[in-house]
Amino acid sequence: MMPLEAMPPAAFSFLAAFWSLLAVAWAAAFVWIDRSVGRSYGRIRLWKYLLAAIGGLLFLGTVQWGAGVGFPAACLLAASLAAYVLARHTRSEAFERIVPVGSIRRIAKAIGADSLLDAFSGAAARLAPAVPRGSAPVFLKKDGSVYGDADRDASKAVKVAQRIFAEAIQRGATDVHLEPKADRDVQVRYRIDGMMQAQEPLPADVGRAVISTFKVVADMDIAERRRPQDGGFAVLCAGRTFDVRVNSGPTGFGEKIALRLLDPGGGILRDGLGGLGMRDSLLKTLRSIIHRSHGMLIVCGPTGSGKTTSVYGALSEIDALSRNIVTIEDPIEYRLDDISQTAVNTAADLTFANILRAVLRQDPDVILVGEIRDKETAEIAMQSALTGHFVFTTLHANDAPTTVTRLLDIGIDATLLQSAVTAVLAQRLVRVLCPRCKRQYKPTQDELVRNRIPVEKVGVLYEPQGCESCGQTGYSGRTGVYELMVIDSAIRELLVGRPSLERIRAVCQRNGMRTLRRAAVIKAVEGVTSLAEVDRVVPDDGSREVDER
Repeated sequence: MMPLEAMPPAAFSFLAAFWSLLAVAWAAAFVWIDRSVGRSYGRIRLWKYLLAAIGGLLFLGTVQWGAGVGFPAACLLAASLAAYVLARHTRSEAFERIVPVGSIRRIAKAIGADSLLDAFSGAAARLAPAVPRGSAPVFLKKDGSVYGDADRDASKAVKVAQRIFAEAIQRGATDVHLEPKADRDVQVRYRIDGMMQAQEPLPADVGRAVISTFKVVADMDIAERRRPQDGGFAVLCAGRTFDVRVNSGPTGFGEKIALRLLDPGGGILRDGLGGLGMRDSLLKTLRSIIHRSHGMLIVCGPTGSGKTTSVYGALSEIDALSRNIVTIEDPIEYRLDDISQTAVNTAADLTFANILRAVLRQDPDVILVGEIRDKETAEIAMQSALTGHFVFTTLHANDAPTTVTRLLDIGIDATLLQSAVTAVLAQRLVRVLCPRCKRQYKPTQDELVRNRIPVEKVGVLYEPQGCESCGQTGYSGRTGVYELMVIDSAIRELLVGRPSLERIRAVCQRNGMRTLRRAAVIKAVEGVTSLAEVDRVVPDDGSREVDER
């Protein structure tokens, strides 16, 4: 092999140009495979490491054996690219095709490289895990028509949108966010178990096209990017149908879109209230309340705390054939058999208050008012509770005692509140420790004292660790923690003098109400969740120490 210094100038110039082109090709292939792997396989970096290793070997080979390794190096680079392209086409539901697989195979057969191609294909398949196959999600517009049918050659944007929903549904996400970033890429994030989890960002052009796709399916104006818009559509995936609420709005770097997935089939409601994580004593009391002939149950908590699910769980335990159940919602989140459900439509002047007035003339036994937003709706709902109806409703409030003061603040008369409201249920959702990887630890004295846990009763607690099953988060699923305030004679007497929040809370705890914090700490003591999760969801409220479980 001729050393470099002995080469003629023309040959040296040719080799220098050849190696420059090879270096540029290697760098371009490295960047492209890195981005493509992120979009097609998730955060897998085996291909990236493979290509980096190839580049390192080429450099060392050149130093050791001279420029003669150039041709084998080019062949190795081409073979690596061909293997990745084949793996991307055969093992994943790719968003786009560069060269059809059939064409690659025909070329390989024509040059007699069938066995070599099969070997590359097998090796490539082992370098990245297969994406579970199944029917791609199908988007259904409001009129029932199909958009982006998976059986047709849909556009790249539609395929990306289908891929996003397939992964979101598979991972149990409740929300999908597409947010433009400063570097012009579009960040994709899922809300799983109440926490946002970032995914591989989409390139700017693909991200904008996907956002436009969702807006078209949701019957929104794709040309309007400066004002917030609302829309909706349905997704059919793996035999299940999800309703999707869509909201778009401007940001400093472009248009953002948020999609909320709703399961109208209400799979979580099969067990009624019994499947929501309530302790036995609270569940027994609550069931006795919801079967009364009249009264009012208010479920309170912040957005995303599971209020609607709890209300529907209560409705599912009432015999809908023997009682006339009517719901007023914005929007309808679950569909239950033998129940009349009406959606709020402000454009048609169908507000909670207006629909409620009309519903009262339809001889209802049970009424669900999706949310109390103003004094008028609250007064009509409470008057209904006094005239032979049982009313369910929700309210945004931090805890049960706060609900009472909020109603007084919006102008509800204390006498009406005393007579109409039967009970207030406050709740939060805490993440459940992954049963496969949670680990025991001995709590410190400070942890026990701060959370009012008796040292003699608790020797170990549990904390998250993280594994493949839970996506390295340490948690899998969520459960509810609750406090139930029954409006008894002591509370009614207290309401006469417009009491402070602290006084209401003190009377409730004297009457045996277990606060949200205490309920959450007990979940931690039982090994259901961790103290860190309790601190995140339910701040310390000064409640008494944990009592009997």
